[in-house]
Amino acid sequence: MAKILIPAIAGGVALAVVGGAALATAMHKNDVELSVDGQSSTIAVRERTVADVLELEAITLGDHDVVLPAADTRITDGLAISVSYGRQLQLTVDGEQRVVWTTARNVGQALDQLELGASDSKLSATRSSGIGREGLELEVATAKDVSVVAAGATTAVRAAGTVQDVLDKQGIKPDADDKLTPAANTVLSDGLKISFVQVDVKTSTKQKAVAFEKTEVKSDKLDKGDSKVTTKGVAGSATETYTDVYNDGKLVSSTLKSTVVDTKPVAQVTTVGTRTPTVTSSSTSATKSSSSSSSSSSSNLTPATGASCKASYYWQGQMTANGEQFNTNDLTAAHKTYKFGTRVKVTNPSNGKSVIVRINDRGPYVSGRCLDLSTAAMSAIGGTSAGVITVNYEVVG
Repeated sequence: MAKILIPAIAGGVALAVVGGAALATAMHKNDVELSVDGQSSTIAVRERTVADVLELEAITLGDHDVVLPAADTRITDGLAISVSYGRQLQLTVDGEQRVVWTTARNVGQALDQLELGASDSKLSATRSSGIGREGLELEVATAKDVSVVAAGATTAVRAAGTVQDVLDKQGIKPDADDKLTPAANTVLSDGLKISFVQVDVKTSTKQKAVAFEKTEVKSDKLDKGDSKVTTKGVAGSATETYTDVYNDGKLVSSTLKSTVVDTKPVAQVTTVGTRTPTVTSSSTSATKSSSSSSSSSSSNLTPATGASCKASYYWQGQMTANGEQFNTNDLTAAHKTYKFGTRVKVTNPSNGKSVIVRINDRGPYVSGRCLDLSTAAMSAIGGTSAGVITVNYEVVG
């Protein structure tokens, strides 16, 4: 009888041992490091796989969420589990829109994942800006190689965004008068050429002679054919105001805006004889002939041939258009188009006197006039008393 019971008792003991081991295994817990979107915690679990632990923690994964290690990985003591939720990024890169998913929790990480992390790109949000579970709209403008032409110099610039961003980078601040091509809100593209011209509008003044009128009065106290100036004409003076436009410091236009007469001219009065001569002598005729010969004498220069026009003169000291100080005693003149330094012969056809002047200024801007002489030049041809005279002129050098 005892021999029969031994195996049974032994078997019972064996069953007891096996059952106790299974119970111990079921009661054992493993420590797991669980990180959910960067938030870490340590938990003790009896679950067998990563998926079981996620279910225990009520963590549900979406299509774009990531868990490491894989969900079917068996749990071991000290295992680290990482859960990263997917975020939808509505991305616009250089105007092109697309939707991407990322597990990055800030803009900088997302750009690095997408290989768009260049430091010279322009972003609609800072790199440290967080990306919530709801996602984010992000605009990225990548840097472009452009050129800037300003003050006659060309500079290569690498920048992102618009033309305005390039101007800011170069310290260029256009005002309402300046010329900018293309517009400041133009999106940059590789090879774009940006042109900036600084426009300055200034006001200048110039003193001008005002021609006097000539009138005649008849008198029976003078013989017919005789005349004399009884009131000498005196030219007046006027101040002309111009609006001058400079592009990058260079004068490109000068427009007459107003004329103010400072001193009115005095009209010249010539008395013309109406009396019939009663006595005519040879001596008188000889005297008149001599006088006529003297008054018609000309300078040593041959008269100018070619064009004719009205010429005026000016005397107020100022900077001329070619940058020199105006000297009223120099034989100079202003012309609208002749190159500076051009030598022009000017002849007063009324007396045959001629002078050669050097062009050093621009003007005149009064209709019908082509030359503005210095006082010395006008005096040389005997025209200062009239103020404005008709002259013949030709280029001689």
